[in-house]
Amino acid sequence: RRKNKYGISKKDYDALLTSQGNACAICKTTEPGGKTNAWHTDHCHDAKKVRGILCHKCNVGIGQFNHDPARLRAAADYLER
Repeated sequence: RRKNKYGISKKDYDALLTSQGNACAICKTTEPGGKTNAWHTDHCHDAKKVRGILCHKCNVGIGQFNHDPARLRAAADYLER
């Protein structure tokens, strides 16, 4: 399924997760979380390119911001005020 959906093999996926220290690429948690307690393969929806492996919370979070870096930066600025 991963190969068809994201174009990466199990070996590629495992290597990517290992390169991230077996942790979320954003928050560095080692617990995937969510109902299935499984990691999420984050990808660019336009380019169909895998960016990294995320925990449930980070995956949902960037999805809620429509994968828009400007909106995410604005949210971070807001939180820091």
